[in-house]
Parts: sequence; structure tokens; C-alpha cells
Amino acid sequence: MIIKKLLTAALVVTANFATHAQKTVAISYEPKIPETLLRESTAAIKRGTNYLLSKQLPDGSWIQHPAITGLCVIAIHNSATVSNKKERAVAVKKGIAFIKKFVQKDGSIWIAGQEREYPNYTTAVALCALAIVNDSNDEPIMRQARKFLLESQVTDKKSKNFGGIGYGKSGPGNPDLSNTQWALEALYLTNYLDHEANAKSREDIEKTDQAWKNAVQFLSKLQHCPETNDATWVVKDKKDPDYGSFVYKTDESKASMEDGDKKALRGYGSMTYAGLKSMIYAKLNKDDPRVKAAVEWGAKHYDLTKNPGMGPEGHYYYLHTFAKAHSVLDEETVTTPDGKKHLWRVDIIRETLNQQKSKGEWYNDKSGRWWESVPELVTSYSLITLETALGSKITK
Repeated sequence: MIIKKLLTAALVVTANFATHAQKTVAISYEPKIPETLLRESTAAIKRGTNYLLSKQLPDGSWIQHPAITGLCVIAIHNSATVSNKKERAVAVKKGIAFIKKFVQKDGSIWIAGQEREYPNYTTAVALCALAIVNDSNDEPIMRQARKFLLESQVTDKKSKNFGGIGYGKSGPGNPDLSNTQWALEALYLTNYLDHEANAKSREDIEKTDQAWKNAVQFLSKLQHCPETNDATWVVKDKKDPDYGSFVYKTDESKASMEDGDKKALRGYGSMTYAGLKSMIYAKLNKDDPRVKAAVEWGAKHYDLTKNPGMGPEGHYYYLHTFAKAHSVLDEETVTTPDGKKHLWRVDIIRETLNQQKSKGEWYNDKSGRWWESVPELVTSYSLITLETALGSKITK
């Protein structure tokens, strides 16, 4: 059974943004990726998808869990390689069928009735998988899953967690950025269902719009940005290494103990890109001080060999989130303080290719925290990282 550490790895999924642009945010780019790197990427994706195909169980699942299955489905569906097209289609169909076995009466999608299971995490990843595969027959399930996630948001304006989303098993719980950005990912990919001609009512449109505004308020409470966050732990000096970064909770950071300082809330890479991505989903523009601060922090800490602030811990999740955040930011380069411009797509593709193992899989051989020692999980992360970075250049 998948335990809490696996789900708290903040599994994040992505659509092929170019394909789904008409439903989400229009992204226009032509990645500058060398031809040799494109060929290497194609081969790596083929090996990675073949590895996942070999690990699918007879019941259609991976590790017998709908969340991990959803992540694998997305990675395989978006891989777009030619050689295993039929096998991929069959695997995706079986994976979706497995996920749908866990649809609950309230719209959530998870293994109900068991300990160490988390409705919001699993519902969100399942909803993303359904949205990306995009079978019109599944629309009623997607609508109900959306409703469940929207109703999981904290709406008490007196709460420090207003606008956030928690685990969801017994009320809103104690929201954190990984839960919240995960749910926002799912809502972003299915936002079209509650807008324009697809909305069931004007009330649904208004509720969705308000949910995004509320989410921005929660996100703002997690960032070292004094212009929009007056919490006592927020750094005031723009030259401070933490300025612009995001933490895990309003009173907790997974990196806070890094230097022995128990009071400081240190920002770190994976959460900062989760926050940046979520703010862009919420339609904050590039001139917004929160977006600018996060982008500037990322430039100062540009490093794909580790998770800044966490080292090897959560490295593959970091790469995954970095790629998606930069994709929706719609900037092709990152300019570091030394004035050097980095083609982030090229850099992240090379880093990901360098880490692929002998059987086509990926796993974290330096830190198993957040289950990054599990190949099924990390291979999915890595394939989605490659697919996102390749964008319109992905081989069909």
C-alpha cells in the first residue's frame, strides 16, 4: 500500500501545453534544441515508456494505486513515440479503467476506507490523467472531481490557511503548498468545464473565478515577498538568499532545519517553482511582484544538479516542477546574476538524460526521501520533464 511519504512527494502532472493551449493558457514557442539532443531524447523516451509498460500490472495499475497509475498514464500518453504506439494506447486505456474503479459518490477518486490515503492528492492526479487523455465519456466524472476539489478549499477568511487545500480526509485539514499546487494543476487543466459554453451555470463560473482569487491569497502567504506578505518570518532585504522563494506551509519549511536554525523558514527550489507555476495558472502577470520575485530567486539559484535548498532530496520532483513552471512562464532563457543566458530546455533535457539508468528507468540513488527510490514514480517524473521541455519538438 502506498504510504504517506509517497503521496506527500507532491506528485505533480502536466499536459502537453501546446496541445491543450486552447483550453488553458496560450503558449507560443519554438524550442531551440540541437538535433542530436532531440534524437537522444526520443531514444530515452522510448526506453522510459517501455520500462513503464513492462511494470504495468494485470489489473491495469502501477503499484496498485490510482495516483501512481495516473502519473504513469500521463507520462505514457504524452510520450508520442512511434514504435510503441499501440502498446501505449492499450496501457493508457487499462490505466484509466483502473483509476475509474475508485470514483466515490462525492466525486473524489481515491482508495476510500483505508489508512494513509489522501483524497485530494489522488483525486487531483486522477483528474489530470482523465483530462489529458480527454475521453468525452469521462466528462461527468471530471466535473464531479472538480467539484470535490473546489469544495476542499479553505473558505474561512479568518483562517491563516484561507484559499489553501489540504489532504482532505477529514475536512480541509492543514493546507500546504504541495497539496494546493497539486489541486490547482487539476483545476487548471479542467478549467474549461466551468467557463464559457461548457459551464452548467453562471454560479459555477463565479465559484471557479473566486477559487482562483482565494488560492492567490494562500500562495502569497507562503512566499518571502514583503510586498505581499507581512508574516514575521518573511525576509525584508531583496539581497537575502531567501527573497522570492516559497516555503511548504505558513509555519513550516522542509528546508528550515538545514543550517540548524529552527525558527527560520527557508525557501527551496521545488516549492518555489510550485508556487510560481500556480501563480501563473491563476493569471498573475510577469510584472506582478510575486512572480518577479520568484523568477529572480530562480535565476539566482539556477542549478539542475540538485534541488536548491534541499540538495539531492526531491531532485526529480524539482526537475519536474521546474520544467512545468518555465513552460507556462513562456520564457526560453534564464539569465543568471553573472549575465549568462541559459537555455533551460537544453539544460534540463541533458540533466535528465544523464540520470537515466540501464533499463530505461530513473530513480534517485542519492536520496530515497519522498519515495524517489521508486522507479515507477521517478520514471514518470522524468518522462514528463522531458516531454514538457521538448514541447512542440517532441517526436511524433
